Amino acid sequence: MMEQRKPVQQQYFTRDREGVFRNSEGFDTVAKSAGLDPAFIKTTLHPYCVYKAPKELLARAEEDSSLYPESLVAFHADNGDMVIGRSVYVGTDFTGQRSASFTHMFVVPGERKDELLLDPQRLFRIRSFQSAYDIRSGKELPELDGISFGMAPMAAEEQDKLLTELGIDAARFQQLLYAVIASVSGKKKVYIALDTDVSEAAEYAKKLLEAVYRCLPYAIRRQLGFMTFNSEPEAKHHLHILFVEKGSIRLPDRSIEKEYIFDFPGERFVNTDVPGQAQLFFSYLWDHRNKTEQLNALFAFCEEALAGIDRSTALQVQTYVQLYTLYDIEQGHEALYEANREGAMHSLVAYVDAATIGSKSRLNALFIQLLGKEAKDGDSLPSPEYIKDLLRYYSFADEAVKTLLIRCLVLFIGRVANKSAEGIESAAPIFDQLLGAEQTAMFDIVMKELISQQSGAAESYMAYRLGRAGSVKALQEEIKFWLEQSESAVQQRFFANEALKKVKQLLQTDSLRKRVETAAALYHYFDELPGRRDKPQYEDFCGQLKLEIKLQLLDGLKLANLEFEDFQHLGFMLESVDQELNNCLDKSQKQSLQLLATLYRTLTLNKPQDSELAKAYGIFGPVDLERVQESLKKLLHTRISPAQFGKIAYAFYQPGTSFGSGYVAEFDYYGLLEYIAEATKDTETIYDFLVWSAEDNRFLNEKQEIDANYKVAVSKYFDVHDRKAFRDKQIRLKLMAVPNASFVALFKAIRHRHSGKLVRLLSKHKRRLTRLGLVIIPLVVLLVIFRNPIGIALAAIGPAPVITVGDVPETAAEAAVNVTVSAQNDDPTVQLYVNGKLAGSGQASAIVELKDGSNTIEFKAVNRGGKESKVVQKQVAFNAPTPIVTIEPLPESTRNGNITIKVKALDSNDPAPTLYVNGQAAGQSSASKAINLTPGENTIEVKASNKLGKMSEPIVKKIKYEPAGAK
Repeated sequence: MMEQRKPVQQQYFTRDREGVFRNSEGFDTVAKSAGLDPAFIKTTLHPYCVYKAPKELLARAEEDSSLYPESLVAFHADNGDMVIGRSVYVGTDFTGQRSASFTHMFVVPGERKDELLLDPQRLFRIRSFQSAYDIRSGKELPELDGISFGMAPMAAEEQDKLLTELGIDAARFQQLLYAVIASVSGKKKVYIALDTDVSEAAEYAKKLLEAVYRCLPYAIRRQLGFMTFNSEPEAKHHLHILFVEKGSIRLPDRSIEKEYIFDFPGERFVNTDVPGQAQLFFSYLWDHRNKTEQLNALFAFCEEALAGIDRSTALQVQTYVQLYTLYDIEQGHEALYEANREGAMHSLVAYVDAATIGSKSRLNALFIQLLGKEAKDGDSLPSPEYIKDLLRYYSFADEAVKTLLIRCLVLFIGRVANKSAEGIESAAPIFDQLLGAEQTAMFDIVMKELISQQSGAAESYMAYRLGRAGSVKALQEEIKFWLEQSESAVQQRFFANEALKKVKQLLQTDSLRKRVETAAALYHYFDELPGRRDKPQYEDFCGQLKLEIKLQLLDGLKLANLEFEDFQHLGFMLESVDQELNNCLDKSQKQSLQLLATLYRTLTLNKPQDSELAKAYGIFGPVDLERVQESLKKLLHTRISPAQFGKIAYAFYQPGTSFGSGYVAEFDYYGLLEYIAEATKDTETIYDFLVWSAEDNRFLNEKQEIDANYKVAVSKYFDVHDRKAFRDKQIRLKLMAVPNASFVALFKAIRHRHSGKLVRLLSKHKRRLTRLGLVIIPLVVLLVIFRNPIGIALAAIGPAPVITVGDVPETAAEAAVNVTVSAQNDDPTVQLYVNGKLAGSGQASAIVELKDGSNTIEFKAVNRGGKESKVVQKQVAFNAPTPIVTIEPLPESTRNGNITIKVKALDSNDPAPTLYVNGQAAGQSSASKAINLTPGENTIEVKASNKLGKMSEPIVKKIKYEPAGAK
């Protein structure tokens, strides 16, 4: 069953005895359809039930109502309904004494208004408007199924004649169309004053609007509001076009100067210029103003394109400029596309999305048409922005279009790479767009097709990207990129070769350290890559790169040039030499690798000794053995510590001829000791080594006693290089604490041998000297006991002490002075006094505080026998300064009975001088004191004194107190 259409509602509005909403006379709705909501009538309809008569007719008191122009109004309410109304002038109302107006309005439901909008004659040729109503017929009007209209639309000749009569040529008509569309999308109004008789103004306005309406896109018609007559410019909500009385537009007028103004009588047209980029669109509308079918075809295209697009976009002038271009291209004018390929494609894609692609068959067909043209135009090089729009379309295209797009993208990449001077680099921005596509696999999809169809372009791009990697980190990031974006490319042999080429380049550096670090970093990266990425299929790829890294590094790696830090990075190659690497080396390279591996094993040794490592040293010939050991000495020379003792020994290892039969290899013990002592000069490391060696089998015989050869070497070392070692108590205790009796015995023998003749003599006559000591020791004790009383007695009968006084100033600037005094030869038994106070012994200084005026300072000394020196007197004069007093500003006169005075005092010899205000102490350093004033002049005196009794000069201030009201 068909759904019943909503009816058209209507209302009458005029002045009468009563109305629908009022019981007294006045303007009101006098009749309405039952379906009209009262609130809607009051808030939406009533504001437009107004007729403002022409001032020209009112001025001459025109009584002929037929000369007053009717006012047609149409607008779209907030609820979507369309309101169409006509207001006419009524010469006399029901009283017969006053003029009035009568408004008849139709309210068309929103879902039915396209019936009028798509056929303008149904709007502008309505013939069922009423001009009067007798309220005795009732207050309810019928709901209508439709609105009757009549007469065919204006013929082309009639319409052109109208425009000529109104003085509207092609440019003015286009300006009018532009202003109308722009006013709907913006906030500006269109004010039009026609150069016609006032009585005919509304009729001409209605005919002009019909001509304009036919040239407006449907979306604009659905928002446009207009009024065919008003006595003056007036901004009204929902109304975009307002025809006003001739002569009512008065410029300059700030209220309308920013609006679109068409004042034909005054030939003033403001803000009406059509933008340059919109000229073609508005020219097309002018050229087809009398060709309804062609215009409707364009507007139908726009309707399809704007489906699902937000309203603000659908109302923009620029939107219709774009859509007209696409429409014209669709109609076969491909020159417009060729003039701006990127812009045309961007415009097309902007009006399609996943939700609307199914309903926009014309745009989809146009897209395929343009894509095909782009593919055929061999000289066209698509820009990155063009590609971006293609990728956006890909995101919602059907499978057939997606397939076409992929093939075209491959074609475009190859074309750009082959025809640009920069080659594949010029195509890089296209690949960047692929990476930024909404479909994360887009890059891989295109790369697969590119490898299949244009392998040269694919390989060039791989080489281009890998070639940009200028560091290890950059290469790692690049390989990570390819693993994440296109595994199909990584699996290509070409990619592996390019990666290998880049590895070789990175290893070509003058710095050996950097070369080793680079090789280590790359090796570890490729070693961990298959497991970290969970891609076992990359084992061969990574294995090839790891082998090449080792070969490249080993080539030119000189043992003599390596530093200790270098070996820390070489574990990947020297920890265990794999067979695959060995198979790629010649005899010389194998020997170099063996030397390096042995040295690496020595430097990374975690236990004191290693029999396998000793065997490795044993297979070297004299020349290679010397090379390894000299390198080991150089590498450890600045790193000797207990942790390295076991490694250092191999630098002095001398393999025996019967190695492997149980014979213990010998070491150059003396050379070892000399090396350690020289390398660790001014430290105790050599003694730490001796202690350490007492527990290492390489320095012991089968009985775990010191090896005979090592014993000779130690003795020789102390005899030649370190004869005073055992005189140092700490060293002696350290060596004697060795947990090996044979070592202790050796150290004792060396110590005795290096002792002086007296020590050796005492050691030889020990018993005889002991007996002599029993006699001498008591005598020494008695001498010590009686030493102090004897000294005091000698001092009492001896001469008086003599003192020396340092320079003392005659005058002092401060209240204290520093003085010095000393006894002859700084004798510590002599006590020194300053002004009768003990200042020290032998040599002393003292701070003496001074009083204002002359000061006497006395110096003397007393020895331990009580004998005093002569008293030395020095005179110092001190003139103490007075405090400095400051007062915060005071007024010369005041009307207040009291005033607060704030004062401060500063003194270099007293941190807190006392302040006096009018003879009374007010505080120290700073003070605030309230003083009661008497009418007339008041005297305030401020002064300060310091701890030395010095008083400042008084500061006197006079303040006049004038009580309020005093004359």
